[in-house]
Amino acid sequence: MNEAAATAVEAQPGAPATAARSSRIAALDVARGVALVCMAIFHGAWDVAFLHLVRFDPGASIGWIVFARAIAGSFLMLVGISLVLSVRNGFRLRPYLTRLAMIVAAAALVSLATYFVMPEGWIFFGILHQIALASVLGLLFLRLPPRGIFLAAVAVFALPFFFRSAIFAQPALWWVGLAPKPPASFDYVPLFPWFGVVLFGMAAAKLGVALGWDKWLAGWQPRFAPARWLAFGGRHSLAVYLIHQPILYAIFFGLAAVFAPNAAENDARADCVERCVAIGKSEADCQTYCGCVFGDLKDKKLTAPFLARTLNDDQTTRLQETIAVCSATTFPPVDETPDAAPQQP
Repeated sequence: MNEAAATAVEAQPGAPATAARSSRIAALDVARGVALVCMAIFHGAWDVAFLHLVRFDPGASIGWIVFARAIAGSFLMLVGISLVLSVRNGFRLRPYLTRLAMIVAAAALVSLATYFVMPEGWIFFGILHQIALASVLGLLFLRLPPRGIFLAAVAVFALPFFFRSAIFAQPALWWVGLAPKPPASFDYVPLFPWFGVVLFGMAAAKLGVALGWDKWLAGWQPRFAPARWLAFGGRHSLAVYLIHQPILYAIFFGLAAVFAPNAAENDARADCVERCVAIGKSEADCQTYCGCVFGDLKDKKLTAPFLARTLNDDQTTRLQETIAVCSATTFPPVDETPDAAPQQP
């Protein structure tokens, strides 16, 4: 997802801008641009669901999950391809370190921002972290032939499907990706298996260079406006990655505030009723029960922290007291309907 690691051969610092542009492979920029559009679509879907503008969860839908994995995979494939192409005419340390520093800084910014804004799923090792690490580890494989890189890719990609250990469950090793259960994060792209995708891209690029396909690819230029727009986005993919989500979220947040100011509470209340009915209670009783719960939450000024998933221990205790009282007044005393308790969205 970055311009830095995914760039083909680029001009030395201080070289004319035209030389820098001519050294790029436009087809790769277009491919990155397409991946950016797909990424924006997924993030837009996540935003409208998170803000309760629609009642669906992209993280629980197999179609959306596959879509998200395909997007991440396409970016990482392009990282591997571009890493190989960038050293065809020799490895240049200064531009490499400069761009690596940009990726690391961007990854740190994402981690810091999500830690404070969304602590329940902060991004400690997402796509940018993976790209930064892969940009370093990939150097170790540059001298291997395509077959050797391909075999390494298969091994890296397959390992987590056959081996996991509690040793990797400690937070300091979450980035490895071999814990028995993946940690909670809104963007988790660990070393295994995702570095394998980068290696697949490197193997493909090595084979392409050996067959001369890179020269053919370098000769292609986008002729139509949509392709040129995509290429522009691909050339500035790191910047697009960093700014697109705040912009999308701000837009949908504004729409939610205007057109659905109570959407989060309405969704949580509807979910409460569904869970209550699912355990055999009548819908009328469930409406009464959930109305009691959310009414008491409002009186106790707990609605906002409940919907934001930021209840502290004292507030959680008060929520449990509310559930117990509403259950006792709505249903027979022997039935506390614990499974119908409203869930934080």
